[in-house]
Amino acid sequence: MINLHELVGINEEEFCNYKVHFAIGREKRKEPYNIFLIDDFKDWQERQTGKNWSRDYILSLIYYDKDIWMFGGVYKVLPIEPVPIDNGHGWKGWKYETELTDKATEYIGRAFFRFKKEFRASYPTLELDPKNGEPIAKMPLSHILDKRVALTDFLGFDQVNIDYKTLKHIVLDNILSWKSALSNVKGIYLIVDTLSGKQYVGSAYGDDCIWQRWANYAKDGHGGNVELKELLKANGEDYKYNFKYSILEVCNMNLGNEYIIERETHWKEVLLTRRFGLNKN
Repeated sequence: MINLHELVGINEEEFCNYKVHFAIGREKRKEPYNIFLIDDFKDWQERQTGKNWSRDYILSLIYYDKDIWMFGGVYKVLPIEPVPIDNGHGWKGWKYETELTDKATEYIGRAFFRFKKEFRASYPTLELDPKNGEPIAKMPLSHILDKRVALTDFLGFDQVNIDYKTLKHIVLDNILSWKSALSNVKGIYLIVDTLSGKQYVGSAYGDDCIWQRWANYAKDGHGGNVELKELLKANGEDYKYNFKYSILEVCNMNLGNEYIIERETHWKEVLLTRRFGLNKN
């Protein structure tokens, strides 16, 4: 069975130059995986809450499933002092500069390793030999996919729960499975401000399908909605990156406008979005 350091091509005498990044989300474990799917992992990894990159190289492992980690690449930490950053909403940290090396790039998003992580540290050294389990560098290969993972599969209307960055990626890349699914239904959707928790209920009817409506949101974050325009005006255009999109109800394209508007009203009343959310009417 081939091990991590063997597949990546790192000799044991080089272990002291590497830190491992077990990339896992705090609230949603697969957050880094979803970020990887939209080609934004490098930037995400460079933003750290502490000065975690004290060695020359980062070996990135991205949480995929219980005890399964996906190889995310080997990055060189550039000899530039990290810059303090503040997102303006309470999060502070450090911004590093890194570059992807050419080590095992053919296995990025394809190679998966099996490792039972029983320690808390997310940034251990490559040579770490934990009390329980195997040394990190010698974690065994689980499997290799024929193709790199990608945001290509639309998993169903009831599974949609994407942030603005993902929506923008889907629309700009014209991902066909998503476009095909969302272009053939009207319906009721929900936009959530993840910082305040406030919700906005919207609908797609008339000549619009959900794809067309959401493509408008992907352009500027507000899609022409007065309430969302005001929110972005008050907090800045980048505030749209706090929005998440989901679908409450899908409707046949042949259904009339009145029915869809009635269903939109129903969801506004159920979720109290006029009283506590972002709907004004």
